[in-house]
Amino acid sequence: MPQVKRSLSVIYAANPFGADHESSEHDASYKAYPERMEQIGLTNPQEKLALNKEMMRFAMVTQHLSSAVDSLSVCAFIFGASFQLYDADQLVEVVNAVTGWDTDITEILAVGERRLNMLRAFNSREGIGRESDTLPKKMFKRPLEGGRSDGYVLDEKEWEAALEDYYRLCDWNVETGHPSLNKLESLGLGWVVAENQALSQVVS
Repeated sequence: MPQVKRSLSVIYAANPFGADHESSEHDASYKAYPERMEQIGLTNPQEKLALNKEMMRFAMVTQHLSSAVDSLSVCAFIFGASFQLYDADQLVEVVNAVTGWDTDITEILAVGERRLNMLRAFNSREGIGRESDTLPKKMFKRPLEGGRSDGYVLDEKEWEAALEDYYRLCDWNVETGHPSLNKLESLGLGWVVAENQALSQVVS
C-alpha cells in the first residue's frame, strides 16, 4: 500500500508501464536484507515511512535491477535484491555461465536502466510526462483505517518533493518528467531521439 511503502508509491506513479508492485523492492527490504542491498550499492537503510533522497535512490536502484530481471527473462520470484531465492551476485554468475560473458552487477543494472529509459522515451514521444506521474487523490486525503497501518496517509508536498528527487537521480527533467538527452546518450540511446522528430521536440 502506497501510504506505508512510500518509496514504492513513487514507482507506482513514475513507472513507465504503470503501477506495478514488482518493479522495485518494497521499502522494508532495505533494512531487512542489508547484505543483499550492499551488493547493489545500497548501504544506508532508512527508518520506516521515510520518503527522502536515500529512499528514492533505493527505489531507483532496485527498479533498475527489477528491469534487468525482466530484460533477462528470468523469474522475479527467483532472482532479486531481497527475499528471492538467488541474490544479485548469483544473477551475475548465472548470466556469465549461460552467455560466456564476463559481466558484473554494474553492467546488469545498466541494462535495466537502459530499458526503463527507452520505455520512458517512448512515453515522452507519445506526450506522456510528469502530469501522468500521479497517484489517486485519496492516497493524500484519506488515512488508512484499522490494523497496524491505521492513520497512515501520504503528505502530498513531501511526495511531490520525493518525485522530484527521483527525477534528478534518474537525470530526467524535473518539470516534464522526460529523460534528458544527456542521460539517453550516456546509455547509448542518442539514436532514439535522432530518429524520432516528435521525441526530439520534448527531450533536451
